[in-house]
Amino acid sequence: MFKLLATSGMRRQELVDLTWEQINLDNQTIRVLGKGKKERLLPLHAIVIPLFHQYRQRLMKHQLHYSEPVFLDKISSGLK
Repeated sequence: MFKLLATSGMRRQELVDLTWEQINLDNQTIRVLGKGKKERLLPLHAIVIPLFHQYRQRLMKHQLHYSEPVFLDKISSGLK
């Protein structure tokens, strides 16, 4: 999360609201809705792309649905 914030220029709330449909690993971009519902296309830094792939491998299939949040809290991730 911190590397994504530091390298992309995302705002905190954009990161919290991020879903899988907004991430395009092939084009190395993230589409975010910012202030005033303005859409922005942000580049993904090369350092975070392998981190996304590793993170995706750890999630269950239903957590990768396009409308699911990328970053989960303890309750939704099943952690205790």
